Amino acid sequence: MPAIDLARLRKQANRLADFFFLPDEFMKHLREILEFYVNHTLRTKENVAPGSNLRTYRTPPAVLTQIENELRTVAEANPEFALELADILWDEGALETRLLAAFLLGRIPPQEERLLPRLTAWTQQVRDPNVRYALLSTSLTRMRKETPDQFFNLIREYLHPARARTWSNGIQALLPMIADAANTNLPPIFDMVEPIIEEAPSTLQNDLIDLIVALYRASSNETTFLLKHILSNTQNPMTAITMRRIATSFPPRLQTELRDLLRAKPLSTPKREEPEDVDDFIIEEVISLKSQDEIADTKKKTAARKKKMDNTKIIYLHGLESTNQSGKARQFAEKFPGMVTPDFTGSFEERMKQLKPILGRKKNWVIIGSSFGGLMGTVFTCEHPTQVRKLILLAPALLRDHFAPYLNLEPVSVPTIIIHGTADDVVPLEPVRELAEKLFTNLQYIIVDDGHRLQKTFGELNWEEILE
Repeated sequence: MPAIDLARLRKQANRLADFFFLPDEFMKHLREILEFYVNHTLRTKENVAPGSNLRTYRTPPAVLTQIENELRTVAEANPEFALELADILWDEGALETRLLAAFLLGRIPPQEERLLPRLTAWTQQVRDPNVRYALLSTSLTRMRKETPDQFFNLIREYLHPARARTWSNGIQALLPMIADAANTNLPPIFDMVEPIIEEAPSTLQNDLIDLIVALYRASSNETTFLLKHILSNTQNPMTAITMRRIATSFPPRLQTELRDLLRAKPLSTPKREEPEDVDDFIIEEVISLKSQDEIADTKKKTAARKKKMDNTKIIYLHGLESTNQSGKARQFAEKFPGMVTPDFTGSFEERMKQLKPILGRKKNWVIIGSSFGGLMGTVFTCEHPTQVRKLILLAPALLRDHFAPYLNLEPVSVPTIIIHGTADDVVPLEPVRELAEKLFTNLQYIIVDDGHRLQKTFGELNWEEILE
């Protein structure tokens, strides 16, 4: 292989680009360049790429990089010809020509309807790891950046629970987006990969390492929380097994955070049989000292203790002109110690940005939203229904002028209670009720004789029962 003279290589690649519209001539000159830079010291008798079934010229990567640089502009300006040339390069069947084919796919607009069929077919055909990586990263460059919704739809198809064989593709396709420092789409990515991490098939160990390390670099706190949540709640024994196997590849701090959850559980030892419910057993022992009514009352109190609410999972969202020092906020904080009562300022969008880090990726939230806070709670619940156990709205500002940008939200089945006064002169009852009945399929509407602030009603409500 001759030493690479960058000036000469640039001239060769530029001349190759001149034949972009003449596929036969292009392929002829491409073969000449690839042969010219062959590294003969690495050529084998079979001349097949390691771990692959593709023949290879053993051309240095710098040569392909220069060719790609020369083709980039002309390919983006002429996507029809780029697609045609990509097909020819792919059919050539060499490692280098297929890498160039994958590069050209990444220059084609994501709206091109023939793009995804090519990508799907080629990823199914290829075994070479370098070509597969190029198809799942380089070929999706424009789709990731220009049409993220389309990109996420593709990833959801790859990560569908019934298509385990394509999970690896979905993970590898996500890695460049996760690595993008400007990426703001981590929440939907966490939602998509959580079931895959929990399933933790042993065949995906290397992919899971890549995924978890990339997520940790992008957001260490959220990644740590996600893994702890999965390991603490999963019923799948394979989750901990796979995580123990791959944890040595995690960043040291993450290994430390997960150490207790990944520690192998000791074998259980036989235990003497005990009554299934100790409280019930004690109650029966003193049956001669108590009446049946007293026993029933004791059982109810025992059950209440077992089902004690976690106040740290209750959050109150105040109204537009209010603060976390309002009357409702203070009464909630006194009645339910540990309850979250944050303060919000700014526009609706700014308040939602303040809210999301507070709720994070935790589940089983009970959200109470008053007026404008009701709008905030509604939008969050419709966008993240799996995180919300119950939604309580107090005279929510679900007005069409405020709510217009969100009218296309999908209905949710989260249990929802709306308390609204007939004398509300700020947020009229009927328009709100009309919208609410479309959004919430599990809705209880409580109409009271009160104004917008619900001052009379608030103290009369049984909040323990409402929040159960």
